[in-house]
Amino acid sequence: MGTTGLVSRLQEIPGVAHATVDLTDASGGINLRLEPDADEAVVLEKLRELLVAYGVRSEGPPQIDTSIPAATLPLTDAKRDVDVQITPVSGGARVEAATSKVRSFRVVQATPAAIAQGLADAWCQVVGRVPIEVVSVGVGDDHLLTATVSNGVMEASGSAKVAAGWEKALAGAMGIALDQIFASSDSAVAVSP
Repeated sequence: MGTTGLVSRLQEIPGVAHATVDLTDASGGINLRLEPDADEAVVLEKLRELLVAYGVRSEGPPQIDTSIPAATLPLTDAKRDVDVQITPVSGGARVEAATSKVRSFRVVQATPAAIAQGLADAWCQVVGRVPIEVVSVGVGDDHLLTATVSNGVMEASGSAKVAAGWEKALAGAMGIALDQIFASSDSAVAVSP
């Protein structure tokens, strides 16, 4: 079965509005656009089952790491005070970060890397930080979304469960990773002569 068959099978997953597969480009892959009321956890499980059938994933059930709490939206705590919203729009996503005083948004392509970078850019703007580069973002067999960011000197990673939704997981993972970069930058400035 070629990519046409795979696209058809992907579009048969309940909750998937549109699917594309590009295996020829290095930045390609499987892209899914979900229906607004889709249960993301169910879609991810059906996608995993399909990838098992295609021989891309192992058949064993993934082990869930319960030591990492699920993120919640709006993602706000005393340390960050940043609310995050990710909204699908025609041809992409609108990514917004806001504090009580500053609000910033980006309209980006509907790819995990573009959404993560848009979130990092908006987040850094609302907290008054130099923009941070997103190195990678992905979901593992353990149902954790992991985001890795870099400030050009160091890299930091954060992870969050996707069970409550990929938007919440991305916000949680990015918050953890960005907090590490910000803390490192703050301590480097404090120690400088």
